[in-house]
Amino acid sequence: MASSGSLPSLARQCRDRLNDGRGRIESRFRAGLPSVQTATALTDLYDDVIEKIWQDSLERASSSVKASQLSQLSLVAHGGYGRRDLSPYSDADLMLLTTRRSAAAAAQVASTFVRDITDAGIDCGFSVRTPRECCTLAWADAKIYTSLTESRLCFGNEQTFDRYFDRFRAGARRRRNYLNHQSLMARREERHKWGETNYLLRPNVKRSRGGLRDIQLVRWLGFATHGATSLEQLNKLNALSDEDYGTLRRAHAFMLRLRHELHFRTKRAQDVLDRPTQLDIAEDWGYQGRSGVLPVEDFMQDYFEHTRGVRYVAAYFHDDTRIRSRAAGAVESVMSRRIDENIRMGPTHIWVKSNTLEQFAQSLPDVLRLIQLANHHSRRIAHPTWQAIRKSMQDREATPPDQPAVDAFLELLKDPGRLASLLRRLHELRILDQLIPAMGRCRGLLQFNAYHKYTVDAHCIRAVEAATDFIDAENAMGRRYRRLKDKGLLHLALLIHDLGKGYEEDHSEVGRRIAGDVADLFHLSADDKDTLQWLIHKHLLVNEVAFRHDLNDPEVVHKFAAEVGSISRLELLLIHTVADLQAVGPDVLNDWKMGLIEDLYLRARRYFETGNLPGENEADLDSKIEQVKESLAEKKLDPSLIEFAKDMPLSLLRQHSTDDLIHEMHQVGEWLTHNPGCYCAGAVDPAASAVRYTIVLRQGERRVGVFARITAAFSACGLSIMRANVETVGEDLLWDQFWVNDPELKQRQPESRIEEVCRVVTKALDDPDSVMPTPRRVWQTQGAKEPSSVLLLPTKVLFDNDTFDHQTILSMFTYDRPSLLSDISGTLSQLDVVIQFAKIDTHLDQIADVFYVTNPDGSPITDSDRQETIRNALVDAVRKPLP
Repeated sequence: MASSGSLPSLARQCRDRLNDGRGRIESRFRAGLPSVQTATALTDLYDDVIEKIWQDSLERASSSVKASQLSQLSLVAHGGYGRRDLSPYSDADLMLLTTRRSAAAAAQVASTFVRDITDAGIDCGFSVRTPRECCTLAWADAKIYTSLTESRLCFGNEQTFDRYFDRFRAGARRRRNYLNHQSLMARREERHKWGETNYLLRPNVKRSRGGLRDIQLVRWLGFATHGATSLEQLNKLNALSDEDYGTLRRAHAFMLRLRHELHFRTKRAQDVLDRPTQLDIAEDWGYQGRSGVLPVEDFMQDYFEHTRGVRYVAAYFHDDTRIRSRAAGAVESVMSRRIDENIRMGPTHIWVKSNTLEQFAQSLPDVLRLIQLANHHSRRIAHPTWQAIRKSMQDREATPPDQPAVDAFLELLKDPGRLASLLRRLHELRILDQLIPAMGRCRGLLQFNAYHKYTVDAHCIRAVEAATDFIDAENAMGRRYRRLKDKGLLHLALLIHDLGKGYEEDHSEVGRRIAGDVADLFHLSADDKDTLQWLIHKHLLVNEVAFRHDLNDPEVVHKFAAEVGSISRLELLLIHTVADLQAVGPDVLNDWKMGLIEDLYLRARRYFETGNLPGENEADLDSKIEQVKESLAEKKLDPSLIEFAKDMPLSLLRQHSTDDLIHEMHQVGEWLTHNPGCYCAGAVDPAASAVRYTIVLRQGERRVGVFARITAAFSACGLSIMRANVETVGEDLLWDQFWVNDPELKQRQPESRIEEVCRVVTKALDDPDSVMPTPRRVWQTQGAKEPSSVLLLPTKVLFDNDTFDHQTILSMFTYDRPSLLSDISGTLSQLDVVIQFAKIDTHLDQIADVFYVTNPDGSPITDSDRQETIRNALVDAVRKPLP
């Protein structure tokens, strides 16, 4: 684009006028000008600039084109510009409408008009069309159709515009079913691209589900069905109820203000609400937060409340616009049967008879029973019935449920069916808030971190959905779920398990009290109340033990089993845990985590059934050990390896088949027999999407710093450690396994890359006095990583001396960054902390690492001053800036 100084005089004047006008409007916006008036002022500004360029283009063309031809032209705004709904840096969709006789004149005007408007600084979508072409293209392309529904005559011939728009509107009415379907499909495709609003951490205020585009969808559907796009007109035509009209108006004002804010801040067309901006806007808009809820979470709760309302209104408006086939309706009616005096059920739908519908819809117990029947029989509730229920429930005063309503709700929870989708409908009508008061506080509550993808209420319902999906699963989880006698209690627990979030106190503690209140409200038995409270209170227990402890340690399994108490509770907790993890977000429950959960379950179940802990009376493992020992003896390998085989870690025994274990032991044995240094080998692990490195080392006098040197070596090679198992066996032999992510593996031969990494590792370990490898510097493009301003959670360093007498469990929770594990392990090494075992768990931007540690003399770290020294040093290491 040409510089401002080289622009023609008119374009330069218009550009200056546009910039000055935006500045004045921003000042008024900051002073409190409402968002709709701001959009109107911006539209007037665009109109003013565009009119000057339009008139100039007509004057230039008049020297070579007849005035009669120019007089037939119309300049038409459409899309957001057409409905006067602009944000500061929105583009302007314009169409030069022409008759066939004035086509040459239109081409002459367009050539100068497009150039000048672009030079003036307006991003313009422009076309030249006849009325016939407009309609033909619109019927074939949903994007063109939806944009043209909001056409507005800017300048030019009014008759030309009226002929076009009357023709367009009449054609749309005749094709309303087809065009409404195409509009909906186009919107679904866009929503799929930009994701669910309640899922996105960085929502697009225009295109994400429930955003401004869904309000536009109502207008598009209204145009074909009722001939009007104005929400006010649709309300006057009774196409939009007063309640829905108010919901859309409030949401439009909120999101339009937010879009204006994003444009003014960035000085460009910006519709993505990233996390740093969420923080800034929450502060600038005066959100204070509340106990346990950050200001940014308070702001985003408002945002999600508006998007949820838009989603529901748009969905119901679409249902209202659909014209159902008479034949399908007749078949449904003829093949229906009577359920009771009010309810009938056909092959696909269930409904309430029209003569009793109004009274029926006012009864919460009756409504819940209908929903329970719909779930049990896998039928959809007919739209007229649901609309009547929706209107009645919106008008109903919120009151505690009576026993018939509670009984109907508990019956609903027992049946997987379409439970999750029906719970969402109950949540939409705020019926869940009446049944479970704590649900209202968590409506739209965002957890401001990159781990939790959904709001608390959406996550809880998704957890129920994840559990009900097990009903058809042909695996162990499916079998366990199907044999549960009381699925209703599990579904209730999942529905309320995270409602303790948003308080200063630990959410599991708050959740236990909420579970007690719910149990009392629902009049559950004492046993069911106890189970419900226990399940909510301990719903993170499996994660804590499986992901952060050594499952080969009998004491760990014994304490876990004692906490659980029975096989029935074990299975209930297992299914709850897996459903909860699946509902957090994509790829949270990976194969590695599922393997650890399954491993813990099997060990605990074995203990309940036989009384044996890991390593006790396991004939298959004993046999494997004997075969390995015999194989090593035949090879006449290093005697220390045979001694190692006698006391082999259970993790090693269980991870490999007998043949694979013998092969690996032979490789290690051959190396240790003939080489004084460490053994390092790597192999691609497809199941974990990682490279697994095995490192075996005679420690000798070295008890401190080995882990630090290994992690530093990996960091120097540009590897990210996903997880690690560190085992010290006997007095001398260290056997470690690391699963790492290697970005270079795809660009290189795996064998040569693995050899290169092993050389770096062995050099670091075989020469302990050498300088530690320097972490590779990581270059990131702008925007690749979020700024530290969004990292609001504090670093936690916890010491546990209650689980074991002989060692301390050090747990660390913080945000991840390149070479962090190397810095942590290096810090522990400098403080003479010996790492006996480690479990590394990294997901997205957070880590939860656990180390079993001792002092150099092998004693646990119990001294409070030493603990504080270690804690402070680790926090400093986390804050260490990148090189």
